[in-house]
Amino acid sequence: MGKRKKSTRQPGAGRTKIPPLDTVFTCLFCHHERAVSCKIDDRARIGYLSCKICGQKFSADTDSLTQPIDVYSQWIDACEDVAAQEDA
Repeated sequence: MGKRKKSTRQPGAGRTKIPPLDTVFTCLFCHHERAVSCKIDDRARIGYLSCKICGQKFSADTDSLTQPIDVYSQWIDACEDVAAQEDA
């Protein structure tokens, strides 16, 4: 009887690398791409957004799992809420 052949796998075969999430976004007010930068202060648990073109700023409370895209989404939601209040 012969030995069973061991299937050899190359290291990292079949794994895809997850691209990192963005920390720079498009501004809602001046519409410049890659103008809004996001920074999260983990100690104070606050996320800051600021546009380097028009100077718009936003801050939101965060937790340990919050990513920059989450703070940007909160900014979008806050802008939509203000626009809805002005229409009513």
